[in-house]
Amino acid sequence: MRRLLFRTHIWLGWLVGGQLMLWTLSGLVMTAMPIGEVRGEHLRAPPAPSSLAGLDGLLPPEAFLTRAGPGADSLVLRMLGGRPVFELREGNEAVALFDARSGAPIRLDSQAIAALARAAHAKKARIAHVSRVPEGAPPLEFRRKSPAWAVRFDDDEGATFYLHAVSGELLAVRTDRWRLFDLMWGLHIMDWRGREDFNHPLLVGAAAAASAGVFGGLLLLLLRLRRRRA
Repeated sequence: MRRLLFRTHIWLGWLVGGQLMLWTLSGLVMTAMPIGEVRGEHLRAPPAPSSLAGLDGLLPPEAFLTRAGPGADSLVLRMLGGRPVFELREGNEAVALFDARSGAPIRLDSQAIAALARAAHAKKARIAHVSRVPEGAPPLEFRRKSPAWAVRFDDDEGATFYLHAVSGELLAVRTDRWRLFDLMWGLHIMDWRGREDFNHPLLVGAAAAASAGVFGGLLLLLLRLRRRRA
């Protein structure tokens, strides 16, 4: 019995030993990185103070509700680049943007997105590249279905700002630090492609095998201590 337990423990060690090392290493790296810096919070410029001054001459909200599509269910007044705009939303997703004074529709092009991204960057770094995120095939680091632009900065952190293509809202900040953290997370949950699924059979099986190996090692230790006392 003891010999069988010993052999089983060795084979379990060979089976999950590498993953145990990856769990430990990835956990160490993730816990050593401040989560605020991983999320790029230090690169986000503080929001401009809100004020009701200069909001005269706005069109009534009813003028925009008639333009709502079948799915639009809310209308939000906010500031964009120093001017008031009305934003039509479908749930939490912006579907249309209008100038709050003239009623003209606003469509954000690459230049407008670049200006918004530069204003959102706390260090006002130089922009290296602006590109539209392919719909239906967003990059792994974005992982959202919202229409978006990607603005890559020429800074020390390899920062990329993702802005909503309709509203201009800053959706995500990705840096080299975030990419390292995301890689460690993928190794930790054994989802190397999507890096989101932590309920798949491979992870459950590896965790069960590792638990059995640890339990077997403790049992062998108890048997050895008992044998020495005898």
